[in-house]
Amino acid sequence: MQIQITARHFDADTDLKEYAGQKLAKLERFYDGITEAQVVFGDDGTPGRTKSAEVIVHVYQQTLSATSNGSTHEDAVDQCVKALRRQIKKYKARLRSTDKDYRK
Repeated sequence: MQIQITARHFDADTDLKEYAGQKLAKLERFYDGITEAQVVFGDDGTPGRTKSAEVIVHVYQQTLSATSNGSTHEDAVDQCVKALRRQIKKYKARLRSTDKDYRK
């Protein structure tokens, strides 16, 4: 899985990048068909404000995404990964479904 990390309005340190990479690597336990992941961190620069994270995951013929805000970037990434885990499980259930009219 290719991981691309972008930081808007600040410079992300290596610890934050490694943390995001480790959390996204855990998603491969649920589905190994993840081809690419993009993480976008946002910060408005004022102290005490919420930090944002957006995670976009590309799977076969679909794109799954999650956006979250938290007190730290790590909290925001955790919430995004949690949401993506649910989306991946739902995606896999649709793939395994014998009912071909699953898009309803």
